[in-house]
Amino acid sequence: MNDPVVAAAQSAFAQRLRDSSDVSDNTRNAQAIAKAWRTAVYELDPDRYQIEALVAPDLDQKIDVLDTATNTAYEFKVSGKNATGEFYKDIVKVIVWNRKRKRLIGKLVFITEKEWGRKYLETPMPREYMKHLESHGFVVEVAYVQHS
Repeated sequence: MNDPVVAAAQSAFAQRLRDSSDVSDNTRNAQAIAKAWRTAVYELDPDRYQIEALVAPDLDQKIDVLDTATNTAYEFKVSGKNATGEFYKDIVKVIVWNRKRKRLIGKLVFITEKEWGRKYLETPMPREYMKHLESHGFVVEVAYVQHS
């Protein structure tokens, strides 16, 4: 996948702490990576990429990045741990978005860390769910970032 939004995630992921067991340090680090990624995407083209697009005010949920040129949503789960929970939640966010809007999102790119994310997402249930969604015109792709 030659996608500038995914490339920005990979670049931001280079800041990832390694081998730290401190939960607070890891949380702050993940937040810093996500912010660096959103900033880099914004700088690609602020008129094209909407950062933290509000799904609906009553839900208080946001889509990390919305590419308004391709109607593609991007979500970045920095840690691959619990990737399935975030994966399904992010799909629901797009489903709700599409239910409440005229301009529909046709694709979600879920970005996460390769080592843990692959263990959780390259399994039968997520694959079948992605096939089901695609049969209804909604494409979900998983992109992985990793340490160099």
